[in-house]
Amino acid sequence: MYMADFHGRELLWRKFLSAQKKHDVDVSIVSGDLSAKKCVPIIEQDDGTYKAVFKGNKWTAENEEKLEGIKKNLRKGGVYPCIKTMQEVRQIQRNPQMIEQLFRDVSAEELDRILDLVEEKNPEDTTVIVTPGNDDPEGIDEVIKEHENIVYPLGKAISFPTGHELISFEYTNPTPWNTPREVPEEQLWEMLLELRDLTSGNWSKVIANFHCPPRNTRIDLAPELDKNQKPVYRMGKPQMTNVGSKSVRKFLEEYQPYIGLHGHIHESPGHDYLKRTELFNPGSEYQQGIFKAIVLDLSEDGLENWFRIG
Repeated sequence: MYMADFHGRELLWRKFLSAQKKHDVDVSIVSGDLSAKKCVPIIEQDDGTYKAVFKGNKWTAENEEKLEGIKKNLRKGGVYPCIKTMQEVRQIQRNPQMIEQLFRDVSAEELDRILDLVEEKNPEDTTVIVTPGNDDPEGIDEVIKEHENIVYPLGKAISFPTGHELISFEYTNPTPWNTPREVPEEQLWEMLLELRDLTSGNWSKVIANFHCPPRNTRIDLAPELDKNQKPVYRMGKPQMTNVGSKSVRKFLEEYQPYIGLHGHIHESPGHDYLKRTELFNPGSEYQQGIFKAIVLDLSEDGLENWFRIG
């Protein structure tokens, strides 16, 4: 079962755990982006209470139980909670480096908490593979590695009992948002070439878990943006454009792995082919809390069947 772009939504992780049991999954791949988009401060007051404001909601906590309630509400809203005094908040707001460091720290703490939950609830006979994506700060890699029952797949090939092997790659071509793991196409191509040494060389058995989809396919269409990063509309309809990676496309065309598993482009769930490579993108509606996944029935003979959830 393959999923992508949870963006910190705990609800989606819980739905993922339920789906594993329902569909009797042997291997699950949760591909980046794992991290939320932002964190919201819970302000510690001088009188020992805590206050937070988010999307018009105001909460006050007089004790630990109510404080946990605020954290829960923020996580439900798709953001990370962080407890700070007003003085600390003002200091952080004046320093972009402190903002970045705070987000890295909170992202690591929250992912660690989620992976504890996954290890607690995950069936013993199900392998869970967790991959970062372009939106994820570097520090979360160590968090994944620290969880003994979670597989960190970067920098190696993972062999499956069916004879297939999985290679993973988290970087993307440039986006309008200057995310932590995006590089120019030329550099992306050089990084992709390094993956060749990870495999046995039998590309007909390779599954490419690449967060970024290839350019000019059915799974890389995103809203076209103007110079102010606002969606472009014509005749009242949003205009879509292909935004996947040219380097990923070139790599897949040249080496022709058996399957390509991709995410990154939330608005483009679907299925396509690039020569013999079968491509999948589950899409993402994380903001609405909708769980989306691709379930693949893979045997020694190949892909027997597949279906989408969500």
